[in-house]
Amino acid sequence: MNKRPKISVYIATSIDGFIAREDGGLDWLNCVGASDEDYGFKDLVDSIDGVILGRNTYEIAAPVEDWPYKGKRLIILSNTLQTVREGAEIYRGDLTQLISQLHAEGIKHIWIDGGATIAQFLDLQMVDAMTLSVIPMVLGSGIPLFRKGKEVSCKLLSSQGYPSGLVQLKYQITK
Repeated sequence: MNKRPKISVYIATSIDGFIAREDGGLDWLNCVGASDEDYGFKDLVDSIDGVILGRNTYEIAAPVEDWPYKGKRLIILSNTLQTVREGAEIYRGDLTQLISQLHAEGIKHIWIDGGATIAQFLDLQMVDAMTLSVIPMVLGSGIPLFRKGKEVSCKLLSSQGYPSGLVQLKYQITK
């Protein structure tokens, strides 16, 4: 029996490892967005019952009308936000305690999103799987996907190229 929920990363990155422009802009993702392909996003959302977002990622997602997190437990990590949209909750505190609490409440699979959030969970060795969608774009600068942190060994489970030029890499984290 698992002692905690499965924790997955699903994120897009530029070829040179950035998840956003320096100003947080994501317009460059549109170079693969015209496709009818969802790159496995629906399958991911169908497999999870919880989502943990960093504040910056939440602030980008919050205005979206077609809210992808409906029916999922949605937790925003923030020490500064005072309110979040309906259906979301703010968490300030120890991530290990949060994951234990979610496990006790029956949450089985969590998607985490946001650069700082992913780095924190990787450092805590709580990430089980990563899906990286490499967008065919070199940004040259921006917000990096990976920051300085602990070394993490990964096993490639699959790689798939799409007509849009996106290449998706699926990894299992090896402990």
